[in-house]
Amino acid sequence: MMYIKQLYQQLTNFLNTKEEDRREVTTWYEGVHVKPSLDEDSQFLIQQQAKERILASIKSESKRLDVRRLYRWSAVAAIFLVGGYLMWTALMQQELATQEQLALIEPAKQRAIIVLENGQEIDLDRLALNESLQVGETIITKDAEGKVRYHHAADGTEKVQANSLRIPKAATYQLTLVDGTRVTLNSDSKLTYPSAFGTGDRVVQLEGEGYFEVKKTSNKSRFIVEARGQKIQVLGTKFNVKSYPEDKKEQTTLEEGSVEVSFASNTAVLKPNQQATSVGQHLETKIVDIDDVLSWTRGQFSFDGTNTAEVLQEIARWYDIDIVYEGKNSVGQYIGKIPRNLSLDRLIELLNYAELETKAFIGNNKKINLIIT
Repeated sequence: MMYIKQLYQQLTNFLNTKEEDRREVTTWYEGVHVKPSLDEDSQFLIQQQAKERILASIKSESKRLDVRRLYRWSAVAAIFLVGGYLMWTALMQQELATQEQLALIEPAKQRAIIVLENGQEIDLDRLALNESLQVGETIITKDAEGKVRYHHAADGTEKVQANSLRIPKAATYQLTLVDGTRVTLNSDSKLTYPSAFGTGDRVVQLEGEGYFEVKKTSNKSRFIVEARGQKIQVLGTKFNVKSYPEDKKEQTTLEEGSVEVSFASNTAVLKPNQQATSVGQHLETKIVDIDDVLSWTRGQFSFDGTNTAEVLQEIARWYDIDIVYEGKNSVGQYIGKIPRNLSLDRLIELLNYAELETKAFIGNNKKINLIIT
């Protein structure tokens, strides 16, 4: 399938082969700038003109092309012209965000949502330490250490069930699993785990990013994290797993101890400060700066000179905003750290100071949209 940019370039070259075509398109665009909108009759006229112009040009180029393909191309061109205008109009209609509006966007807060086996969601803000909440026949308790336990309402016996902890955007959360393992979850992440572990392997599933401090057990059972394609096995250690669907890769980084990472038919045993990244069907390992990887757990956004687009995506999740990074300037070499505890207006000030030119708009969905060059 042809990308839109390629289609645009080919259509532009095709239409601009004649001087009268260039004049007609230029006149049309000038007319757009002086009109706030186009009515349906005007849009229909644009479509018809586009069809006639392209059909005439294509026929002069070759008579061997199938007629059905011609109409298909002409329809695509017409849709593109009108769609381009509508997109341009939408961009022009965006209003600049004020300093007051940006100051209202605060950094992520501690928040998590429990998703029960039946799909019911419970905001953990409703559950204070050492308090219980009854949902149907289940009593949910969060003890002083932050461990969440489940009991049958009828007799008070512990209930074993699979649950998910969902961390929305603009949120983060720390929890302690029933085996004592501590997990810090980043924004827009999800951890699926059993309410109680048996005598075998302790298995959890992660989507997003999580930092694990695994507790050793008396029976030395393995702790296993499944993160899409990767499978991480440990006994007791500290490590970070990043597995966001939009990143299209999984990364496991070891801080302390030892972990075994499996991906497809590949296996790697990591040493501290090593990172395993799944690329295609391969597993690549390298030495990394562990402070940069774990900066999110220490309240910082860390730019290492090569990861600008990646960190900007972290910022988008952290504040629940939209970010478009054009990367036109040579700011890809920016190296430094920015605190995560800032309101959005202060963060933008620091981005601009770092020569990441940032403009803030209010999008059609009322969310803040940052355009960064």
